[in-house]
Amino acid sequence: MSNLIDKLGIRRLLNLGVTEELSLESSVRVQLSNLVALLGIFSNIQYSIFFVIAGAPHYLFMNMIHVFVIAFLVYVLYLNTRKRYFLSRIILVITISVPLFLVSTISFGTSGGFYYYFLMFAIVPFVIFPYEEKWWILFVFLMNTVFYLWFEFFGTPGVFAKGTLLYYKEVQDLFRINSVVSCLSFVALFMFYFLRNINHIQKEMVRINDHKDRIFSILAHDLKGPIGTMNTFLGYLTNSLPEREELIFALKELKKSTNQTYLVLENLLDWVRNETKKTQCNPNQLNLSSIIKNAIDILNMQAAEKGIRIETKISDEYLVLCDERMTATVLRNILSNAIKYSHPNGKILIEAKAISSFMEICFEDNGIGMTEDLLEKIIEGKRFTSQFGTVGEKGTGLGLLVCIELLKEQGGSLRVKSNPKEGTKIIIQLPLVN
Repeated sequence: MSNLIDKLGIRRLLNLGVTEELSLESSVRVQLSNLVALLGIFSNIQYSIFFVIAGAPHYLFMNMIHVFVIAFLVYVLYLNTRKRYFLSRIILVITISVPLFLVSTISFGTSGGFYYYFLMFAIVPFVIFPYEEKWWILFVFLMNTVFYLWFEFFGTPGVFAKGTLLYYKEVQDLFRINSVVSCLSFVALFMFYFLRNINHIQKEMVRINDHKDRIFSILAHDLKGPIGTMNTFLGYLTNSLPEREELIFALKELKKSTNQTYLVLENLLDWVRNETKKTQCNPNQLNLSSIIKNAIDILNMQAAEKGIRIETKISDEYLVLCDERMTATVLRNILSNAIKYSHPNGKILIEAKAISSFMEICFEDNGIGMTEDLLEKIIEGKRFTSQFGTVGEKGTGLGLLVCIELLKEQGGSLRVKSNPKEGTKIIIQLPLVN
């Protein structure tokens, strides 16, 4: 069914005017406006044909009204693409109500049951207008209610020429049945669509609350430790005059805490940017060896403190097409994890080779490895609880998730091979320069 909708272009029409800047709720209202407009266009075309076949009174004049209505509804769709949503909604609710009143007054009267549509039009503003435009909701609701009551209590049946299909009561009843079924079907359709998207909004709210809790958790735990360490050593340095060795030790601890705080904040910001779809990817031709060297330089002290040797086998000629900031974040995260989970005096090997149109970069360590459950969560892009490093280092659990998303943004990928107590191999792919 979904494939059929895509092939017919219906989904594209429903999403006219929907942009990333709109909130989910606003997007739903724009989609519902488009849905009502499309249903209106379809109905007017359908009734234009029926009126000619059935010999409705003044059908030429009524079909002229239908042409104007269709033109205005197409204009509604156009206004949505121009982001003029309020004007689009106003024209929509006027266009679907006033012409029907004219058609019913001039031709059908209470015959055919066309005035039942006013009951449907009375609830349309509740799903396409936000609460802030409540006066418009009230106005459109009352207008359509008055139209319905007028025909119900003061309307007269239409007069149809003898010899036409509409002259027969059975045909009039068929039009009445069609009106009732159409009204109920249209109401069910756009209410179902509305409920479907409300469900999406609720899920989005749950996701946002989950992210908020995650952010607070990171701020409360992962930043509290390194900031507390910095505060302790700064207090020690300001309250006494330490010996040279003590001073060097304190400064190293401060630098380590500063690096940890920086990495936590950078991961957090990258994660939030990606989740809110505000990540900007600007691919450029970059030297792979240079980017990896920069990542090693930043984390060299962290590796030296554990006695870990970092060995690279990368040609200086390798060029990749990627976003420098995103790629630097990915490389830094993977290397930081390799250092964190490697045993003291261990080794990390970084290799790169060109495969087809991608550069494949492999980070291999002989550390504590990962369980199958953890690997499965990483592959599926699910959140997981970070393990402590080999000397008690704490992580956020965001690093690899951020890496996966940032690589996807650039057309790359990430794979993980690992066994507990045997080490981990992380393989990433980046597009090569053509």
